[in-house]
Order: sequence, then C-alpha cells, then structure tokens
Amino acid sequence: MLRRRFSLLMAPLVLSLVTMGCATTTETLLASAAETPGTTATAMDEPTTSATPSTSASPTAGPTESEEVEAEEERVAIGISDFEPAMLTIAAGTEVVFENDAPFDHTVTEGSGGQAVDDPIVDAQVAAGDEVRIAFDEPGTYDITCKIHPSMQMTITVED
Repeated sequence: MLRRRFSLLMAPLVLSLVTMGCATTTETLLASAAETPGTTATAMDEPTTSATPSTSASPTAGPTESEEVEAEEERVAIGISDFEPAMLTIAAGTEVVFENDAPFDHTVTEGSGGQAVDDPIVDAQVAAGDEVRIAFDEPGTYDITCKIHPSMQMTITVED
C-alpha cells in the first residue's frame, strides 16, 4: 500500500520534471537563435539559417563567386500558355534558364508567332519539367516564341 501511494505521488512529480525539461530545451533553442543573427528556431525544430542577411557580416571588397553566378543568371518560367516574365532586360553575357512548368512540351525559339527567324540563337524543344539554358552575349532585342503554341511570346532586351 505504501509503495502504491509513493508511485501515485511520484507520477506527477516525474511528469512535471519532464515537462520542465522540454520547456527548457525550447527556451534554450529560441534564446540561442535570438543571439545568433541569421537564424530562426521553432519549438520543435533545430535552428535553421534564414534568407535574411546577417547584420554582423563584415563587408567585402566585391561580390563573392556565388553572387557573381546569381547575377549572371535569370530564370523564365514556361507556363501552360505564357512565358513569365513576358519582358526581360539583362546584361550581355547573362544566361537565361527557361524552365518548363507546364505538363507538356514547349519550344523556346527565337522568332514570333510560332515561326523561327533565320539562324535563331535558340530553337529548342523543352519537355515538361525540363529546362534549357541560353547565354545572351550580344546586345539587342530578341523575340522568343513557342512553335507549338504560337500565341506564346516574350521579349528579351540585352544591354551592354
């Protein structure tokens, strides 16, 4: 009988200690995330880095290699019946990645109304879920169309 009473008294105590331990872990995670710039944490997750740049980062002389790669690449989504964005202005030398988000094939073709220009810089069929990368090195204006869906149009302006 004494043993049963002891067990009944100990159960709430053990439960409260376990609960306090979880709360301490959560508070510790949240506190450490608050002290570390550029991280966030939730009660059940490990701290994760965020996309927000850290204010404590030291300035650098110029862009890092990864920033240069990002600056030299633009993305165009190929939708069911359009290119997004419909107009794009880029610097010469920029690579444009055309991603086919539609559930069927499209083409990325220099031209208009579904017709390619003579000697196009791009005329590629892009399967659903696939992509094609095109570097635009020469300044100028390039009309892009889909030969399968002639109403799909976009314009890329390449500047020096």
